[in-house]
Amino acid sequence: MRLSVDFASDRSGTAELAWGQRDIWRAIHEVGPDNSHYFNVPRLLAVPRAGGPRSPGAVAAALAEVVGRHDALRSLVRLGEAGPYQEVAAAGTLSIELVEAARGDAGDAGAELVARLAGRSFGEGEQPLRAGLVVCDGAATHVALAISHVVADWRAADVVVRDLRMLLLRGAIARPPSSQVLNLVREEKAAPARSDRSIAHWEALLRTVPSAVFPTAVGSGSTPRFARVVLSSPRLDRAARELARRTRVSTATVLLVAVAMLLRELTGHEVCAISPIVHNRFDNRTRDLVTSLNQLGLFTLGKGGTLAETLVSAYPAVLASYRRARFDSLALHAMIDRVSADRGVPMFPSCCFNDLRPGEDPGGAGRADGESTLEWMPGVERRSCAFCVDLMRWKGTLGVGLSADTTRLPEGEMAALLHRLERFVTGAAHP
Repeated sequence: MRLSVDFASDRSGTAELAWGQRDIWRAIHEVGPDNSHYFNVPRLLAVPRAGGPRSPGAVAAALAEVVGRHDALRSLVRLGEAGPYQEVAAAGTLSIELVEAARGDAGDAGAELVARLAGRSFGEGEQPLRAGLVVCDGAATHVALAISHVVADWRAADVVVRDLRMLLLRGAIARPPSSQVLNLVREEKAAPARSDRSIAHWEALLRTVPSAVFPTAVGSGSTPRFARVVLSSPRLDRAARELARRTRVSTATVLLVAVAMLLRELTGHEVCAISPIVHNRFDNRTRDLVTSLNQLGLFTLGKGGTLAETLVSAYPAVLASYRRARFDSLALHAMIDRVSADRGVPMFPSCCFNDLRPGEDPGGAGRADGESTLEWMPGVERRSCAFCVDLMRWKGTLGVGLSADTTRLPEGEMAALLHRLERFVTGAAHP
């Protein structure tokens, strides 16, 4: 069963993709058509109970208002002769799937619905938002969303959910969005110097590292080729918080530097390069902008002292990697190709670090004790990155996920690396 609702706005237009959008579009096309496992952005919102039950029509109308509010949610991404571009429609119709469920099963029904909506890739020119409602006794209890990563990163999806919740609670949102994607494209085209500075920063660093972190295959690999494992560790959570407090950095910085130190040891490189995925939401104009702003920074680490000492000495380089993570990706890849040709080795790190947590938790909420667990997740045959560490909230504590090309890093070494990370950080926090 489906419900259709119309949306409308006084804004429309056609433009090339913004820098961050183009990066995601490129990564999606490198993976190929079966890319939903990594590039769709799912969200599930429990309809607020305050104000009483809401009909599916009322929730659908609020969702239509959110689509009209954010141009990216009306953006149809197409491929033309000059490359990808986007058409922001002024109006359209959103088709919403309805799922009936008993009251006690609503949460599970919502999880199944969002998984189904996010379980297939977005096609060229397809509406970038899929939506569904769980309905119990005539009232909508959950809103399931799946958003194309080309039009929204994870933080942008949080803005969408926040706005929908606000409309359901208050009926209106007083402030307009901080900016829109078409404004962003114009601003990026008008200020190429920002991209030039970032690319110069990357080039200077790339000329100091030996090659990609994992440049060659070491074995036949597993089936599927890319494996994924997640370590949930209250001990690592507590230790990262303690080191962050002691050195006055974030827990993400603690773990980024620790991973870089372990990779340097694992690979034998004198200098290790790793790319943090940077949200690029550092000012009022971008903070609530719905689009894909994520781009790669570049952090390099040479030999140093203990983890605590290195956190202090490397912190300026970490900050620089964040500041220099906005660029024209076409120009960046042209530079990387040139440097790779000059040096005769592939210079793209193919090694990323992604903090997927909604934000730092200064109170340290979560499970305070318990054993660490290592859980293997379904693998995939293709990914856009050979090695990726991501941080998340997992089973009530810190989760560290590792995805890797098993022809370059076998599954046994993947598990061993996560266990070494736990021991390394906890040992540094409690020497």
